[in-house]
Amino acid sequence: MKRTIAAALLAATAAFAAPASAATLYVGHGIDGRDLGLAQGLPVDICLVGGPAELPFTYPVELKSGVEFGAFAKIADNLPAGRYDVEVQLAGGGTCNSPVAIASSFFLGFGENATAFAHLTEYGTPAITKFVNDVRPLAAGQARLFARHAAAFGDVNVLLRQGKRSVMIRGLENPDQEGASLGAGSWSVAIYPADSWWKPAFSATRPLASKVAYFAYAVGSPAKGTFSVLIQPIDLN
Repeated sequence: MKRTIAAALLAATAAFAAPASAATLYVGHGIDGRDLGLAQGLPVDICLVGGPAELPFTYPVELKSGVEFGAFAKIADNLPAGRYDVEVQLAGGGTCNSPVAIASSFFLGFGENATAFAHLTEYGTPAITKFVNDVRPLAAGQARLFARHAAAFGDVNVLLRQGKRSVMIRGLENPDQEGASLGAGSWSVAIYPADSWWKPAFSATRPLASKVAYFAYAVGSPAKGTFSVLIQPIDLN
């Protein structure tokens, strides 16, 4: 019998006490449907089809249904470390028996805070990457920003500016990440092809709040006019 994650997690919590080293997992949808010739929202169901033995699930288990492009969701913060087998399926009403768009496996480490993110590879192929979230405490007046390359695009440079201050991230590859702690406030962000400073592929001004970690995902394809940045904030207060 298939169950939603809410019911499954209740059963899991009753079945074992989550250790102090339990992991936290978020999921994110970073595939613009237009890159695949479909509607932009591209709603999908995210299903867990295998996991650590401590979880008393009858698989598949629905993590989230009807997730649309640009959405992030926290799945749980009491998950045991181990291998997780995940499928992204075309939305089918949360039954976890719809056509599979992406299948992937990843490991959650002890005490890890991570985001499993559906996106395109550099060559435009759908994939899932597990990014580890840096959620170490921040001092008052400080923010954290991580750039994550998850777009159908070659290597990029990221330039961050606030007044006379600037931070440069060079040669970021898909699906890598790099970040820095910054002063809170408004920062301008520009993304350039790694081999050119002539014209940015993306530019915007972003406000960064104190004691918040921001994970910025470059997604889409410049060639198809879908290149954009999705922001996943995590409050560290």
